[in-house]
Amino acid sequence: MTVPSAPTDPALKAWHIWLWPVLLVVIAFAMWLLPWADWVPILRDWVQSHGPLGAFVFIAVYVVVVILPLPAAAMSVVGGLAFGWWGYPLSMLGSLLGAIAPYYIARHWLRGPMMRRIDGPKVRAADRAITENGFVFVALLRLTPILPFTAQNWLLGLTEIRPWPYFAATLVGLAPGTLAMVWIGEMGGLASVSSDRTQIVLAAGGLLAFGSFVIWLGRIATKEMQRAGLYKPDAGDP
Repeated sequence: MTVPSAPTDPALKAWHIWLWPVLLVVIAFAMWLLPWADWVPILRDWVQSHGPLGAFVFIAVYVVVVILPLPAAAMSVVGGLAFGWWGYPLSMLGSLLGAIAPYYIARHWLRGPMMRRIDGPKVRAADRAITENGFVFVALLRLTPILPFTAQNWLLGLTEIRPWPYFAATLVGLAPGTLAMVWIGEMGGLASVSSDRTQIVLAAGGLLAFGSFVIWLGRIATKEMQRAGLYKPDAGDP
């Protein structure tokens, strides 16, 4: 059964295609403009002196940011600044924990009233088709910046996608973008502690290559959603 096409937004094409590259460039450029050297060493000293408490505080704040309509990507950058590469598993854990509450609240308290208001053959067919391909749908949605991460969590809770496909696909779909954001934070940390210029250049080159890979993944995921009828582009779009 084919999933009905999603509504078309005339401004969506440019937004979702250019979001990742623009976000990566802007945040990476900020690494060199903002005074990281003034406070990153202080932040890392605080993290080291507090041990597990520092990681717990970071994850707790990350969860709140994910639940509320706040930019979770910025928290991943902070994770790279404060924890270095350890910011990656901590950011992934914060993202996953933050995705739990919206999903279950929408699933148990919002889905029933919402379905009674919009119920119909097309809605039921779309819900059934999405549920049957739950893992693929969630993973593709996480890879594409069509909707903010917070909005995705609430909307996915309105479907019949089961918990395990939801959480597993969330981990898979978020992994590349989160790594890119943590990488940017790690670059800021390297710049703030006067690392060797060669090390910074290598980190920047690696980020550029990986950022290109993330952008490519996002475009592939968007095309797969289009092919499956989960998202319909404007007329004339590639």
